[in-house]
Amino acid sequence: MAPQINLDDLSIAQQHLKEPTYKIRKIRHRGQEVVLVQFTYNTELYRRCKEMGGRYTRTHRGWWWLASERSVADVKRAISGGESNDKELIVAQSKPQKSSQISSIVSGKIHEMERWMRQMRYSESTVATYTSLVRKFFQENISLKWAGITKDIITRYNHEEFIAKKKSFNTQNQWINAIKLYLKVHGLNAGDLQDIQRPRKVKSLPDILTVAEVKKIFHCTPNQKHRTLLMLIYSCGLRIGETLAIKPADIQSGEGLIYIRGAKGQKDRRVPLSDRVLIELRRYFKMYQPKDYLFEGQSGGKYSNRSAAQVLKRAGMRAGIKKQLTLHTLRHSYATHLTNQGVNIQFLQEILGHKSPKTTMLYTHLSGKDIRNIKSPLDDMDI
Repeated sequence: MAPQINLDDLSIAQQHLKEPTYKIRKIRHRGQEVVLVQFTYNTELYRRCKEMGGRYTRTHRGWWWLASERSVADVKRAISGGESNDKELIVAQSKPQKSSQISSIVSGKIHEMERWMRQMRYSESTVATYTSLVRKFFQENISLKWAGITKDIITRYNHEEFIAKKKSFNTQNQWINAIKLYLKVHGLNAGDLQDIQRPRKVKSLPDILTVAEVKKIFHCTPNQKHRTLLMLIYSCGLRIGETLAIKPADIQSGEGLIYIRGAKGQKDRRVPLSDRVLIELRRYFKMYQPKDYLFEGQSGGKYSNRSAAQVLKRAGMRAGIKKQLTLHTLRHSYATHLTNQGVNIQFLQEILGHKSPKTTMLYTHLSGKDIRNIKSPLDDMDI
């Protein structure tokens, strides 16, 4: 176990969770049918809603998902950790259309896949996404038996639902992966699915900030919490989900390291702690005294992705930066700047948490360092 945090000998009180009480129902929100979850603030329920991509509405004081993407049953199982507690759960949903009702046998098979995924420690967001995509597939093929899936059915649905509707590369890939997993869990064989159409992923280079632009962003972020957040993401090359999941005890100032727990692929890793960021962290701790997570919302619990994105957007506007900015831009910029400094690609791979060195090699292209050194033949022409 990693040693406890040592930031000016600050003691961090732990929150104790009460038994959660929550309500799930279908409503109309922004002209769309959505699944809404309402509960008095609870750290664990907050985390689960965030992990499965929920959005918060102040109007209804709850978290919501499009009903076309998440069923009430999906949400219920996800936020209850896969277990139902009828004494604490009130489900008030509109009666589903007959055409979308899947059989109890099919529903049970999807639930079996869900349990298998949890046993294999898939993330809650992946569990919710895969089960929702498989459920929608059966809703669109309502007469299909649980074991009646064929390659022709998959090919037709893949084309009609994703290719014809021009849905994103990631959504289509998730669906293909989800149906393959369903088949695997239940020992089914729908033939060779290797040639199922997948979209060609566009290999576009992301925008990279210069060192001067990164400095401008920090100078244009006067709020201590916001500045610390952005500086931490950049200084360690972190993904936003990793950053918001950091707890105070993960900051090991004595070791000069930050422990990243349960990152992408459910892998832990350590990243170097910048001396400059440590100064900002100590200032931040004195002002905000976070308890459960390093960065928390106004009502406690994990700071939201959307709020963090707004912080960078406002800072970029104040800094006069015209590039397309996302929080991942800071990660890309960090990796590119280290590549320009000649940092070994294997060290960079470990810091960034990449599974394959091929992903890390992208930054040798982004840096443009060697490309800029190539002289054009035009420069030698006497014209």
